Amino acid sequence: MAPVDEIPTHVRLGVSQSRLILRGVFHRCPVCGARGSIVKWMWIRARCPTCDLGFQRIEGQQIGYIGLNTILCFSLTFVVLLVGTIIMIPDIRSVPLLIAALIPAGLGPLVFLPSCRLAWVGIDLIMRPLRPDEVDPRFAGR
Repeated sequence: MAPVDEIPTHVRLGVSQSRLILRGVFHRCPVCGARGSIVKWMWIRARCPTCDLGFQRIEGQQIGYIGLNTILCFSLTFVVLLVGTIIMIPDIRSVPLLIAALIPAGLGPLVFLPSCRLAWVGIDLIMRPLRPDEVDPRFAGR
């Protein structure tokens, strides 16, 4: 059997790689850009209602978006701690700093979950090209 030439997803769809990720960040399907993938804030559909892309392309894909969410929240918490410390120099008060850091650490994972989940699908599409049988043929490109 001859190897199949894999066409990169962004070439197949005619969009940039950053657009695939940004569509996810703004709660749109990375392939078709349609809204409606998120049912409620914490619940996402299994497939895009427009192009039929499965949002869990492989077993264990949730590890990617959980990791992305964790990195984003840790980074945001670090920035809050760093900026708070710089602002308070020379009299650094730990209690207000701790309270300020608890806000992104506690709410961040909930706030960023939908964006991270769909952005990870976009990242996955960049790493593992879209197969024509994964989506509705109208959106499969070439």
